[in-house]
Amino acid sequence: MIFEILTSSLMGGLALKAHLAKNGVGNDSKKLNKIFALSDLNVKDGKETLTTQLIKKRDFEWGIEYRYRIPLGRSFEDYKNKLKTIEAGINRRNVTIQLKDLRELKIDKNIIDNIKTLYQKKLTHNKEIELSYDGMLIVRAYNNSLPKLVDYQQGKEWKVSFGIAREKNQSVFHDFEKIPHLALGGATKYGKSNLINSIIVSLIKQQSDNVKLHLIDLKGGVELCDYENINQTVSIAYEPEEALTTLINAYKSMRDMQKKLREMGKKNVQEADIKDRHFIIIDEVGELNPSEAIDKEERELKQLCQRYMSQISRLGAGLGFRLILATQYPTGDVIPRQCKQNSDGKLCFRVQSGTASRVVLDEDGAENLPEIKGRAIYQSADKRIIVQTPLITPETIQQTIKPHIKKVKEGLISETVKRETRKNIAVFETTGLSQS
Repeated sequence: MIFEILTSSLMGGLALKAHLAKNGVGNDSKKLNKIFALSDLNVKDGKETLTTQLIKKRDFEWGIEYRYRIPLGRSFEDYKNKLKTIEAGINRRNVTIQLKDLRELKIDKNIIDNIKTLYQKKLTHNKEIELSYDGMLIVRAYNNSLPKLVDYQQGKEWKVSFGIAREKNQSVFHDFEKIPHLALGGATKYGKSNLINSIIVSLIKQQSDNVKLHLIDLKGGVELCDYENINQTVSIAYEPEEALTTLINAYKSMRDMQKKLREMGKKNVQEADIKDRHFIIIDEVGELNPSEAIDKEERELKQLCQRYMSQISRLGAGLGFRLILATQYPTGDVIPRQCKQNSDGKLCFRVQSGTASRVVLDEDGAENLPEIKGRAIYQSADKRIIVQTPLITPETIQQTIKPHIKKVKEGLISETVKRETRKNIAVFETTGLSQS
């Protein structure tokens, strides 16, 4: 009896699959050709129609990749503008029943109902579409959507979780020993500050005795104030004047480390087996943009800040100093050029334009991300992937920092910062900072 049910189910499944294929359902390449034609992406040249020509199709575990030759008269921008149309067309009654689906069904007297349930599940399942261009139009149709919520995940040593990627929901980790500096961007409310908190919490959990934090929160202190009174925080700033002092102190510490390594005859902290790592984290680096200064004094202060950032980005990698710059206003002059050049790690959440995407990633793409909090493009020297970044909760933050809170007299840090800032500006020429 069971054999008869199984045989009937398999034959029924094969018949259903054949029927769907015959009617174009589940055949994405045919759908794409039709979508391109109906979306005016083909080009009329007299009596001839220049079509979007399929060159190659590859099957992966995560889905299918199609490579097309774009007709003369069309650009990649034309296809990007039709992304939502393409995705909607691909998902129109997207149903494919495969043998592996039938094998997972429970074999009992309700087998027919189980097949119907599977069909309905497949009927409502949506694929995600991703477009890119490398001389050819690349269309990736992913079988499974990225989840919209990813929990915080613990890393190891100096590796920090940046969430999961589409391929098999693979975990993605950023290794600050291999990629010391990081540039972050994205429109407000998409997850940039959440990721900064996730990075800090991970570093404290994994390297509580070795991580040194130099924090600059130019959003009024609303994002990083939780870490003000913990042992790992060397300095914290909430205003541009305070930011300069924090950067000067970090720079001096870096120079001290440079001298120490020279005396030891070592080239870097790894070779010297020095465990300490200093993280200079600036949330909203755009507030240090000299072009937005209201007067000469403010402009000079912000120029100094950017100069120190550039020096740390150039010299800090081998000395154990890591620079993380974040901005929600990615314009051309927000991230200092040398900082960006020395940041092999880049992550960008959704932005409003291709120009903003290029500021962070040097490429378009972040403007086409879906309007999902936490969705971002992560880019390093050897990869460029879309990730869903982890969500860190206030409870996790508080549980992490509680054992590390130190007692500090109220107002002591801020008053010291204010007193020292003017003095540091006055003696700037004696610090030995390069003007390059």
